[in-house]
Amino acid sequence: MGIIKAWEKHLEKTKSERTKETYIMLVREFLKFHDISEKEVVDKIKPSLIYRYIDESELNPSSLLTTLSALRYFLKFLLRREYLDKELFESLESAIEEAREELNAKKTPRYPRALTKEEIKAIFEKVKGKKYEKIYSLFLYSGIRLGEYEKLMKENFYLDKSGILWIRLTPEMTKRRKGRLVPILASDKDETLRATEKLLKWIEDFEENFKVKRGVLQVYTDRLSKRLNIDFSIHSFRHTYITNLINSGFPVEVVKEFAGHSSVKTTVETYYKFSQKRAEELVRSFVFS
Repeated sequence: MGIIKAWEKHLEKTKSERTKETYIMLVREFLKFHDISEKEVVDKIKPSLIYRYIDESELNPSSLLTTLSALRYFLKFLLRREYLDKELFESLESAIEEAREELNAKKTPRYPRALTKEEIKAIFEKVKGKKYEKIYSLFLYSGIRLGEYEKLMKENFYLDKSGILWIRLTPEMTKRRKGRLVPILASDKDETLRATEKLLKWIEDFEENFKVKRGVLQVYTDRLSKRLNIDFSIHSFRHTYITNLINSGFPVEVVKEFAGHSSVKTTVETYYKFSQKRAEELVRSFVFS
């Protein structure tokens, strides 16, 4: 079995399907760029090739950072299987770290943006009565990732005794292979009840109402974004869901679990921005409740 094939089998057990495919593709592109065959990897790979790739590749900084993550994971795999000696690995890792620092300095930070009420209204008016109304509703009121949606079935939904609709995501469905429960929630109580009622009806015929191929869904959404002149993607619904949780006063550790983030730090640094309006509401709630 070749090195790449062995690594692919390892990725199948440790990463999501999407990450596996991305990492394999990026490492293959890196090797092809330097005209290195799979059999020559151990003999030909060296730190200077990493710097050359950063300098000469046409990829943007974000894609280059992902390539460096893939390379690091690949090199760790080679080290642990004793394909690489420790000294070479450390010099390669040092080059990756230096390249990452340079790229991060150039990269313009882009924080996730929640959709406004006006944008949501415009989007849903355009898809009203179509399958995409149901699919977008699912994303908006659950905050699940696209990869999780692909593995979703009717059996993953359940209504508890209090009338709250939940999605039970099993470890193999999630990005970090850790199962979690996700509540169907909107920006307020009344909208949550309406969303729950609609979704309960739609999931009765789950395959018919919700299943669309990933590529088809992304292309449709991209075209709709351009048609409406609203900058949004499927992931925008997730940002909106998480922002709604925060604005509703859910503690950060709860938001972290519902979102499926790897750590509270990710949740705080990505989503918790100071809001004077929200701060004033919390003070009034504390004093007058």
